Amino acid sequence: MIGTTLNQRFSLEKELGRGGMGAVYRATDQILQRSVAIKVLKEQSGEEVNRRIRLEAQILARLLHDHVVRLYDFGEANGTWYLVMEEVDGTSYLRRWRSITLAERLRILAHVADALDYAHHQGVIHRDMKPGNVLLTATDQPKLSDFGLSVMAEQADESGTIRGTPQYMSPEQASGQRLDFRTDLYSLGVMLYENATGSVPFTGKSMSVIAQHVNAIPESPRIRNPALSESLETLILQLLSKKPDHRPASGSEIARRLREEMEQELARGTTSTGQLPLTDGERGRQDSTNGTITLSASKATAPAPTPAPVLSYGAPKAAPPLAKSMLDSILAEPIMLTADERYLCGHYLAYLLGGSRRKGLLLRRPLDPRNADRARLILAMTSIMLAGNSDESIANAVELLEQRPDVRSSLSPIVVAKYLLSRDSPAKTKKFRRARKQLLEASKYAREHLTDEKGVLNPGLMPAVLSDLQKVAPERTEVDDELVERWNQVAEVWRDNVKFRTAVLRYATRNAANDPASIELWPEVVYPLIERVRWQRQTRTKAEAIWDNVCAHLLHVPDAGVQLDRAFEKAVPAQVVQQLDADLDSFDDEPILDADFGPADSQASNADRLAVGRSSDGAVNLDALVDDPGPSERGIVSLTNPDPYRFTLGDLGDLWQEAIAALRTPNKNKPAHRLVPVGPYRLVVIPSVRGRSAGQVAIQGMPNKQIEMLTPSIRMGGSGRKPVIAVWIYRDNSLAATYLDFKKSENYILWHAPNGQQFNFDDPGELNHMLYNLGMESPDQLDRALSKSFKPKKPV
Repeated sequence: MIGTTLNQRFSLEKELGRGGMGAVYRATDQILQRSVAIKVLKEQSGEEVNRRIRLEAQILARLLHDHVVRLYDFGEANGTWYLVMEEVDGTSYLRRWRSITLAERLRILAHVADALDYAHHQGVIHRDMKPGNVLLTATDQPKLSDFGLSVMAEQADESGTIRGTPQYMSPEQASGQRLDFRTDLYSLGVMLYENATGSVPFTGKSMSVIAQHVNAIPESPRIRNPALSESLETLILQLLSKKPDHRPASGSEIARRLREEMEQELARGTTSTGQLPLTDGERGRQDSTNGTITLSASKATAPAPTPAPVLSYGAPKAAPPLAKSMLDSILAEPIMLTADERYLCGHYLAYLLGGSRRKGLLLRRPLDPRNADRARLILAMTSIMLAGNSDESIANAVELLEQRPDVRSSLSPIVVAKYLLSRDSPAKTKKFRRARKQLLEASKYAREHLTDEKGVLNPGLMPAVLSDLQKVAPERTEVDDELVERWNQVAEVWRDNVKFRTAVLRYATRNAANDPASIELWPEVVYPLIERVRWQRQTRTKAEAIWDNVCAHLLHVPDAGVQLDRAFEKAVPAQVVQQLDADLDSFDDEPILDADFGPADSQASNADRLAVGRSSDGAVNLDALVDDPGPSERGIVSLTNPDPYRFTLGDLGDLWQEAIAALRTPNKNKPAHRLVPVGPYRLVVIPSVRGRSAGQVAIQGMPNKQIEMLTPSIRMGGSGRKPVIAVWIYRDNSLAATYLDFKKSENYILWHAPNGQQFNFDDPGELNHMLYNLGMESPDQLDRALSKSFKPKKPV
């Protein structure tokens, strides 16, 4: 492809490397006149895969860290997908690490750990940590590359193989489990083991290495290299723990301990050397001809660390001191967020920050104190629950409620997600209630201002499960890459344009424009905040419109609303404004119903009452969204039968034969597809004769769609008694299913009838999590329905 110009902009000049996902080229951006690296991806498999890749790329594009290769753009040209990345002017760590001292390696890996920590706190994991994915600049500063791209490979792969590099693969990745940020920490531990001893802990053929990661205990690093310190060995073995919970808590902790080891190594200044044999695949690629290097630390001072980026997605530096201490504890351990979780939690925080309309002649905000209280209570309860309900955490929470600092600009979607996780089971809910009662008894302010009509510590709008937040966010079928791109575009304007940011905050809030923490709001919060502001501006009252005219034309002192209008015209691209305004009809301004408010709600207004989609009565009172009951106590949606409908390969084969026969001998009075009832739906086998590797099965009866499944080959036979599909039906006509696909992997489906949405999963735990959030009963034999161990609850 050298000499090709992609989209009349990127001219490919030289191939820099080639890997499993495609090739990387040096290119020139002819518009910005800068040198970039272009990764051209291998052919993908369908629009759904491409959509998911684009979504992932848009999220990765915000990784702004000195030790992460910047992803500038993602595009398509003539059916070829490509990524536009920062070009790094050096070599890879794979080719470099054997020629530098151990102290220098520890410095580099500390920077890599910092980069991982930064990304983990944004809900992004790497999934393919290895020396080849760490690039070095000309001054040996590391840049972590291919961040998150392995998930793209998983989505595009059709081979059914486990993705990743076997030598660096975590046990949970090797066994096909759901991954979190700790998979990267294990892979970093493998890199550290290799850097300290000269070889990876497990060697052999790929499947053997994968099995060893799951089951084998690595040899002690000090056996391979006695010169290592005990503390470094301890760190390595902790990172290589089979159980993720036993690994260090975060990348920042690893970075700190690596820098301590680096200082000790430099202080020792020993001259001992160690023999470090080359690993398979590295021979012939190193500068050393005999494959040995020195492990001694030189007297030279390691290069000064690169300063951290200004923006962080941990606790904002400008957060109130007590709140910052609580946030640091809450955010110490990262969690992964899906795009939907980002959307819902972001809208919730945007409502707390800017959901209070300007009211009355003086344009005051009667709901603002209530929303500030809610934010403080979210922070206080999350801190208490993560601290194990300790006396100190209760005391800190009381102090937060009594001092009443405004913490809304300091909160991120991760805080809301952890608040929900702190009560996502019956046992946690019991502890949550006990802690809430203790806080109520200890705080005078809480007793006087934050209780509901039942005396419960609840100022309203306190969610219990993720689906509660759908009552705050506009209804949306999916979060796609176009929305995430708009999040990012608006966030860039927010970050770089002080006048624009100030104009939005002065109109939407009382004091947030003076809060330095507001610059660090997540894009998921900034975008819905601006949406809400546009909605409020376009539906402002006559009193506010008159006030705008008086200030602008008589007093010649523009009101906050007029300043907001002018800032939008100057700062926000027209196409983004159009998208903002296109969604404004999702917000509903409801009439004030005084009868709905008790004495404790005397300051409430219609801004605290939003519509959920287009319900029959048009309104849902969010003050009635009490955070006391969990899903099981609200009235759970139950299964019609604990046992599923099960279909074997033989059952499907019979249906296929009948369908084929009907095609060959058409009968106008008889359909070609025999329909098998499955609750309110029907299962059919598509009588295809073109393919041998997969069978085609569908469940029909949903409005304007059907659920499609590719099973093992029906026409090629196999074990006729092998169950391949199991389906459960709910009393609201929702459907849960598990099936064996043509790769012989189990897949899981949820059809949520009330919302008309289909969700696909490759892990039963993910389906169970979704069922819990939706308040639905989970089948108790979900992961055994297709196995020999399945036993019906009500055998016939």
